[in-house]
Amino acid sequence: MAIFYVDLHPMKEKLFISLLACVLCVTATYSQARIILPDSSQITTNPDSLDLLPRQIPERNGQELDSTSPRQASHLDHLIHDHGAEADSLRRLAQMTIWKIDARTGNRLPAVSDTLLHNYQQSILPDGQSVAMGFLAPLGSPAFSKIFADRPETEQFIFNNAYYLYLKDPEEVLFVNTRVPYSRLSYNRAVPKQTREERFEARLVSNFGKSLNVGLDVDLINARGYYNSQAVKHNNFSLFGNYLSDRIEAHAFMNLGSLVNAENGGITDERFITHPDSVQQNFTSRDIPVKFTNTWNSLRNNRFFLSGRYNLGYVETPADSLHKGKGQFVPVASIGFSSQFTQQYRRFLSYDTAFVNVDGVDMHRIDQFYPNRFYEGAVDDSIRFSSMKNTVSVGLREGFKEWVKFGLTAFLEHDLRNYSMRDSVGRGMMRHRESAVTIGGVLNKQQGDNLLFNIRADLGILGANLGEFRAMGDVETGFDIAGKRTTLSAHAYIKNLKPKYLEENYYSKYFRWNHNFGDIRRVYAGGKLHIPFTNTTLSAGVENLQNFIYYNSERQIAQESGNVQLVTARIEQNLRFGIFNWDNQVVYQTSSNQEVIPVPKLSVYSNMYLKTKIVNELTLQLGVDAHYHTKYFIPGYEPALLQFYNQREREIGNYPIATAYANMHLKQTRFYVMYYNVASQFMNPKEYFSLPGYPVNPAIIRLGVSVNLHN
Repeated sequence: MAIFYVDLHPMKEKLFISLLACVLCVTATYSQARIILPDSSQITTNPDSLDLLPRQIPERNGQELDSTSPRQASHLDHLIHDHGAEADSLRRLAQMTIWKIDARTGNRLPAVSDTLLHNYQQSILPDGQSVAMGFLAPLGSPAFSKIFADRPETEQFIFNNAYYLYLKDPEEVLFVNTRVPYSRLSYNRAVPKQTREERFEARLVSNFGKSLNVGLDVDLINARGYYNSQAVKHNNFSLFGNYLSDRIEAHAFMNLGSLVNAENGGITDERFITHPDSVQQNFTSRDIPVKFTNTWNSLRNNRFFLSGRYNLGYVETPADSLHKGKGQFVPVASIGFSSQFTQQYRRFLSYDTAFVNVDGVDMHRIDQFYPNRFYEGAVDDSIRFSSMKNTVSVGLREGFKEWVKFGLTAFLEHDLRNYSMRDSVGRGMMRHRESAVTIGGVLNKQQGDNLLFNIRADLGILGANLGEFRAMGDVETGFDIAGKRTTLSAHAYIKNLKPKYLEENYYSKYFRWNHNFGDIRRVYAGGKLHIPFTNTTLSAGVENLQNFIYYNSERQIAQESGNVQLVTARIEQNLRFGIFNWDNQVVYQTSSNQEVIPVPKLSVYSNMYLKTKIVNELTLQLGVDAHYHTKYFIPGYEPALLQFYNQREREIGNYPIATAYANMHLKQTRFYVMYYNVASQFMNPKEYFSLPGYPVNPAIIRLGVSVNLHN
């Protein structure tokens, strides 16, 4: 027990170390590095994402960003609009540029900072990551989006999917080139002390000379939980850097991450939430009975990534140059190499071993909730996974000559994977090794105003992914009216996906399977229209899925051999009347088979607020927002599998999860105060469940502050 329920002293120790590192870095380093603009090879960072990246500023590599330039300021506005914000606390920091990287090709992709002001308070909550989210309650707990189109593709290490909101990935790192050392410190907290939730985040970055940048990210979560046996602890430390010159581009990333999640199996009596008066006793949320205690899921994720690219090109010298030899390097093609090593580990452990008698059989208390037991003794399941991935790429740059209207990149990737898990039949460990060889390419046009496109394909040619295939494409066109751009885009993909090894083979105390599943086939087509004059965005899409893999009502993995169609339509409408604002997102979904892919028919996020400036310094956003969806059979959560399964016993919905908040910004500081789950104070019956057996946190006060430090 002591190894998990940690007092605040270790948290304070980590905060102090992180703060000290930030102070030392900012005070000891100061560099005058030029800014390296992202290059023209822009493709989607996420292989499953079809959104076009913001258009590139068509300036030569190496030219400095000027936020006062109308052309480049317009580009910044476009970036910020795409991320749903009206302002950014780094907006005027022209000494910094930010990008992400494609892990396969090494291409740099324009990005915006995570210092947005608008709705800062929502960015902290699991609820705020989608229009409708399912999660266990504490910050850092397993979660999934109830909007099917927002869910990521299943990872090789399938246990990571439940924590996708919190894990660090090389393709999501914000790489930086900056004139001045920069630090950001954020602290968020929910009260009271006995059930406190805390999250501390820190970022510090600095250039050393013109080409080298080094940064550190820290992300610590310590949530004691408002319900019994539901504490969460995350530790994430990331070191990253980049070296950029005309010829050489290199990026590196290292992440050491661990998390521990106490599991209680859910509450046993929902009357404590829905009708507390019927319980006839005084109680707190920690007194509500739960299925089991002294049980934990723990994960470790260590990632090491290195990418290098050598640019081939020429020096362009203006004809009227007075200084021979002075000119600008123009990249024509590039040769790249990337290497990524991943170590992942999961353990499910329980000390809830007091004996109970069920139907005349003595068993451990936790065992009574599972029909199968494949080994005797206390549950202690463990599994390890490692992946060594190497990729070589060759690319032709877009725009090095006016007649070169597109970029083209080809890559070859080899992935060596190792699995090791406890054998629930014999003694020792079950081991498996597999390799996969993939070839692919990207054809894209991301410069210009009239037509942009991005086509990407990859094919498994050897090993475990032989025959796996993805072809994804999107196209965008638009036109300017009075300086505002109306855009119309279309998106489509075809995928033939091999089942993951752990979807076909798994051994543990309560679950064991060996399957030979067929390939999963997914076909999608959709489009989006953005109308700036009315602040309206419309999107719709339809997807057909065959051989979809899911967890059924008996919590067993299964495959649906038939076709399942899913239709999604979304509207985002923001209204402005002076200082009064009303933002709305409405998502309609329908599934042809709700037992395989259950989704709510209607999901809504509505945010009504006043926004104004006080004495031209303090920006105030004061309002109330709510997440709502119609009733449906929401997937349940199975701790022993760390997966969500399709239960058919309990419908949940038709109840708003609302917050009242004040979100403020003063110079380089953002801060907020919110009253979470405020609707539970006046609505009866109280139905604030996110999943069956898992209510969200009761009505609580949350506070947060984020400070940007730069010269």
